Amino acid sequence: MSRPVAVRVFFLGLAAVLLGGCQPFVRVAGPRGPAYEPLPRFVVRMGFMPRKPSADAGKKIFDARCAVCHGPEGRGDGPMAKTLTAPEKSLYTDFLGFFRIHPKGEPLPSRPANFHNLDQMRLNTPFSMFETVARGRPHTAMPGFQHPAYGAADGGTPRLSDQEIWDVVFWAWSRTTTRERLQLGRRIYRQKCAECHGPAGDGKGPRAREFRERVWTWARGVGPGIFTDREWMAYRKPTELYQRIVEGVERRGVKLMPAFRDELSPDEIWAVVEYLWTFVYDPPADLR
Repeated sequence: MSRPVAVRVFFLGLAAVLLGGCQPFVRVAGPRGPAYEPLPRFVVRMGFMPRKPSADAGKKIFDARCAVCHGPEGRGDGPMAKTLTAPEKSLYTDFLGFFRIHPKGEPLPSRPANFHNLDQMRLNTPFSMFETVARGRPHTAMPGFQHPAYGAADGGTPRLSDQEIWDVVFWAWSRTTTRERLQLGRRIYRQKCAECHGPAGDGKGPRAREFRERVWTWARGVGPGIFTDREWMAYRKPTELYQRIVEGVERRGVKLMPAFRDELSPDEIWAVVEYLWTFVYDPPADLR
């Protein structure tokens, strides 16, 4: 190896060592604390759902603005459903437009969502549905009814407020269950869950005091296990709640919730999950 090459190799190796020493590191080992600890500068609640959504109010908006595509019961079978196509506007077509190239192709069909599709809805979250209604779904026929995103159609006027969107979202959410399933979920919840989580889902059951002493968020009335915390529930997938009931909850070796996999059938657990959402919104008349 020539001397200039050797010098370069030496300095490259030295630089690598120095840069490696400057990298951040994570301390893996450390003293154990309680199951939960208050975070410094606790995050201020967003307050994006000012009141409990009403599915009945959402139904009125849905009938006026959504049923033409999604159908009167939200099955994706509205009178316009079979004619919907995806807009041709995209970043690709816009880029080609600078060169006065305007490609034309056969419009692709765009099918509206079916809110009775449990596989789809159980992997969804209320907040993702809120964003879809507000911003639309780019490059599909789903318009935005508040602030359409780039590539999404405009839902027209009047614009929907945040609360109106939440009402619509939870009417669509209510299509995943029935009156009989909610009754089953309520019965199981009161037998198995209310002692800790409270009859009203607010974490004020007979055993709540011991949890407020061990779980700092319970003392504030927010977070996991407080089903009246609408902001926390808005980001939850039904599959996530189902998994917690099946597996239980353990943090740092502390058992906070037992597993119910051997006590309840999958169908019973799903009925409980569907009932939990009634702490977040007011169900429609057909489910009460």
